[in-house]
Amino acid sequence: MNRLEKKKKQNWTDPSLPLRKVVLWLAWPVIAQMLLQTLAQVVDMAMVGRLGEASIAAVGISFRPVFVGMSIFLGLGTATTALVSRATGAQKQGEAELAASQSLMVGFIMSVAIAAFFFYGARGIAIFMGAEGGVVTQGTAYIKGFSPGMVFSWMTILATACLRGAGDTKTPFYVGIISNIVNVFGNYTFIFGHFGMPALGVLGAAIGTSISYVVGFGILFVVLIKGSGGIYVSLSSLKRFDMDMIKRFFKIGIPSSAERLIQSLTMMFSTRIVASLGTTALAVVTLSGNIEQVSFMPAIGFSIAAEALVGQNLGAKQSERAEKSCLTATKMAAGLMSFMGILFILLPEVFIRIYSSDPDILAKGRVVLQVVGISQLPQAIAFVIGGGLRGAGATPSVMKISLIGNVVLRLGLTWLFIVHLGLGLWSVYVAVIIDWVFRSLLLGKMFFKGDWKSIEV
Repeated sequence: MNRLEKKKKQNWTDPSLPLRKVVLWLAWPVIAQMLLQTLAQVVDMAMVGRLGEASIAAVGISFRPVFVGMSIFLGLGTATTALVSRATGAQKQGEAELAASQSLMVGFIMSVAIAAFFFYGARGIAIFMGAEGGVVTQGTAYIKGFSPGMVFSWMTILATACLRGAGDTKTPFYVGIISNIVNVFGNYTFIFGHFGMPALGVLGAAIGTSISYVVGFGILFVVLIKGSGGIYVSLSSLKRFDMDMIKRFFKIGIPSSAERLIQSLTMMFSTRIVASLGTTALAVVTLSGNIEQVSFMPAIGFSIAAEALVGQNLGAKQSERAEKSCLTATKMAAGLMSFMGILFILLPEVFIRIYSSDPDILAKGRVVLQVVGISQLPQAIAFVIGGGLRGAGATPSVMKISLIGNVVLRLGLTWLFIVHLGLGLWSVYVAVIIDWVFRSLLLGKMFFKGDWKSIEV
């Protein structure tokens, strides 16, 4: 066992540990987990793609509003990581465990309530998203079928945030392997009707995915109550509310959730605008989103590493190391995402053909993916620096920048380009580039100003 491995379940604030290795040690399991999840989604979407264009569009319009709900828990996960990592860095294990237990309790209540809304409002949501005909029926089926799984999906986000805040990114990775295997096997079984099960099509995809999240959260919950992931959550701590910790939780979590919610709503309304271009355009947006997730992986991994390291180092009163940790993670993410951007520009059809060989989808998707490639560098910078600032507790400021970028630039320009000027689908992604450049510049300016180093959480 090397020195880094011995530090896995402690904090990562030892100045003798080389930053590049620490960042990579925390980031690689997240990146690998994202890779496995993306591969599972590729397989899932390839299976759905065999059902036809309408099925692809149904899953696409369904996922956008589902991601709106998910965004709330991604924000609460940020608060969880910030509180747990700050307490871990300060060697206050009791406080870290209290933050984790309160996160899980509040998250469970909220997840059940929001999932119930999706279940009973499924058809209205599909229609609101611009679906027509058979897409409405299939979209409704997918949302209803996935509603029970939403609870476990969102609780998985919070359980994972607890472990990552404590410096353990490997356990979620191993659990992700199991969950993704269950996902692919479940979708294969329920979409096409194998092993004695009925062929349920799009509904089967929702059921298979739901089962995978149940399994994943179940394992993570056992890890937390056993304390084998570097943080312990007792069953008794899940029976009482601590209002002081909950207030701290929401102080960070509300702005972060608002940021994610704004971004998700922007994506949802952008998709609704794209729906006016027809089913093929919706299918292209869905497929390009799945393809782009390949490049998201480094950004997400290094962002989470920056978030945990900034929090832990600030807790240990090492603000300069917190800054260097974030900058190191940003440089590493920028290099990897720039490489993926070049591949998108030079070889777009290689990625698109994984999902579809339809001539219309290939023609539109080729241009879209090339434009997406240009956005990779500013996106990497915004992702990781934003993660570091969230880890410091600067969620209100990050949220304000996101509000301007998403609503004013991305959504506003999408409406201008598509509705007012009548430009093609590619113009939606030009708006995306402008948004990411704006955010990377403002977040960078905020980071180097340094006020985040003195924030109390």
